[in-house]
Amino acid sequence: MILEGQIINSLFGYIGLFFIIRFIGLQQWGFLSFSLAFIGVLSIFSDLGFNSAHLRFMSMNDPDRAKYNGSFLTLKFITTFGTVLIILAALYIWIDVLHRGFQSPVEYYSILILIPYFAFNRLKDFYYITFNAKMQAARMMLPQIVEAVFRNSAFIYMGLMYKFRISIFMHVSAAIIFAIIYSFSYFIFFIVSYFLGRPWHIKKPEKTIIKKYITLALPLAASSIIATISGNIDKVLIQFFWHASATGAYAALQRITMPIITFSTALSVFFIPLLTREETKNGFNDNISVFERTISLFILPLVIIFIALRIFVANLWSANLIPYSTLLIFMSLANYLNVINSPYTSGLIVRGLTINIGKITLISISSNIILDFILIPKSIFGITFFSLGVIGAAVATFIAMIIEAVLFRFYVIKIEKSKINMKIFRQLIPASVQFIFLYLVAYYVRPYSVFLFLIFSIISIAIFFSLSIKMGEIKKSVIIDFIRELNPFKLSRTLKNE
Repeated sequence: MILEGQIINSLFGYIGLFFIIRFIGLQQWGFLSFSLAFIGVLSIFSDLGFNSAHLRFMSMNDPDRAKYNGSFLTLKFITTFGTVLIILAALYIWIDVLHRGFQSPVEYYSILILIPYFAFNRLKDFYYITFNAKMQAARMMLPQIVEAVFRNSAFIYMGLMYKFRISIFMHVSAAIIFAIIYSFSYFIFFIVSYFLGRPWHIKKPEKTIIKKYITLALPLAASSIIATISGNIDKVLIQFFWHASATGAYAALQRITMPIITFSTALSVFFIPLLTREETKNGFNDNISVFERTISLFILPLVIIFIALRIFVANLWSANLIPYSTLLIFMSLANYLNVINSPYTSGLIVRGLTINIGKITLISISSNIILDFILIPKSIFGITFFSLGVIGAAVATFIAMIIEAVLFRFYVIKIEKSKINMKIFRQLIPASVQFIFLYLVAYYVRPYSVFLFLIFSIISIAIFFSLSIKMGEIKKSVIIDFIRELNPFKLSRTLKNE
């Protein structure tokens, strides 16, 4: 159910992004991306680990969840309202006190218009966590699908209006309209979630319960704050040093590679148990290795396509993205490492070693932020040697993910007193064959057309899995079971069952 939802969201996201980049342009998308990142950097106090704490409390068999709901909503309203005040104060200080500005006034107004988006995005967490705790997959995914379909349909409509130069859209900056669409679409997300979860049981907040939330969330607060900064500071720095078009290109390519993470998250929900029914023989470390190889096996072919055909992937959206196509190499590899690290975090959570996850993540994310400040700017104290420009942001993330991967594996090996499992490296054989095939396709065929790109991509995936089956990395029956799970008609049935 979750995988189908992610596929629908990604497809609509791809189509919406195509109409924006192709017909409206990178600059307007860059203005919006900067505005979202600006709000993101300032929203460091919007979570503070309370979401994780609420998920834990909701997962307990406490008969009176209403008192937890009331306390969590109180904390959520306080942190959300507080963040809105921080955003407004930051704008006032930047514009009126320091007399600084943005590349365009459009960014200032986009930030203001996006404040409702931020508020609804934070408050809808209450519904999402409740559905997650109750393991109601359809209720989790349906609001996301409705929001994604509405938002991207609006982007498609906008793209067509710009293509045919309909006058009403020519007098307003596209970034402003994007911001309005975002705020309204997340209002829809909020409303749909509310109606799906009725009746909601909420009681007055209690001081003792609020203290429990603070006690549980406090150790997670630092990593939550740094993660929030890390996820947004790259686009803010790119905008400051390289301007809106570069920001738009970076944000667009980031979205293009995002399915690597979203698909793997969905896969881990139902597909890992499907494979591990046959292989949960040995210990903790062996099970982690099985999870790691399983996720890698289904994500690696997509990573190879993004790397080997990066110019043609970028061209699918716009030729203006081709100069930035090298970003796809580092973005894809960083996302891949992020994905194969997830079994290690899950395993440590099972062992109750969350504090160690926090330490490792803190090191990784801090490294990412430091490298962003070194690699993105045009110069540091007049020294230009370290400047990689826009590519520097992707390289910083890639290096941070390498650090995280090494630390997770070192720590698991240490606590288990075992040796590193090298079986995942066997997947380099089918991956190398797939890459060589696509490299030859790129050199001789140059698949700029969508049709040729899809045909050769599908053939390359078939090559990867054929070799994997022959090597015993996966069984043909498992692939067939996986394909059967991709049933788009399960949504209504699952929703009725829930």
